[in-house]
Amino acid sequence: MSDIDYINREIDELERLACKTEEAARKLLYETPLSHITHPYGDFGDQSYYIWQRVDDDQKENQRIAIRDYERYYSVGLHFIKEFRPEKEREFSECYESGGRTPFQPGIMDYLKFRHSQEAESKVKIIDEFVNRFEIQRSILYSVPYVAKISEHKLRDIISGDYIEREIEQSEYLYEKGFERAAGALAGVALEQYLRTQCDKNQIDYNKKETMVPLVQKLYDENKIDLILKKKIEHLASIRNFCDHPFEVNKGQVKELIENVKKIV
Repeated sequence: MSDIDYINREIDELERLACKTEEAARKLLYETPLSHITHPYGDFGDQSYYIWQRVDDDQKENQRIAIRDYERYYSVGLHFIKEFRPEKEREFSECYESGGRTPFQPGIMDYLKFRHSQEAESKVKIIDEFVNRFEIQRSILYSVPYVAKISEHKLRDIISGDYIEREIEQSEYLYEKGFERAAGALAGVALEQYLRTQCDKNQIDYNKKETMVPLVQKLYDENKIDLILKKKIEHLASIRNFCDHPFEVNKGQVKELIENVKKIV
């Protein structure tokens, strides 16, 4: 299993946990009663708000499970956010609980533990506010696999790019020293690696043993290169083939191979 497959599996599991938590929270918020409270507020008249009553005994176990599930969701999710979306860590964390911040915004744990009073009695409004708050976290976490995939491709590009550059430099050095056959073979290796990288970036499957001609055909079939470039690479592949086998090597063709590989990659 690749790292990306693992991340996808974990995020899917966290989303399943989030759905379970939301379902439990909806039921808890809907069934737990509110009490209307009024206090004198000086010259401004009475202050009116609603406080949560005691959670029914038959709902306490559901509340405990919901809190435990959400704690797991948040803890594991925060790990992925720190790793792949660090710029979103604060936003993700602030949805956990209010923490005394102003302006006051209840977090998911505040809802699950009925910590805060309500300005209105409407359960529909309260549940909507909970869902909207939770959706912020879920949306951020849901983006992680896509960001991870981009990061993986970038790393592959850097590694592959460094490798290709080294092969070309070594090829030029060998050519200058009069080792045309070895120079052509290395230039071919660089071009072949470039084609594999392009297949990886475009999610084109290929066999690891496939060489330039089948690789370039796959890229052409998927409209990733045009016919002119395809023909050019096939021609360069034929030069590389001469260098890999005990045929007479043409110095001018080896130079052509090296220069064109530098242009293509």
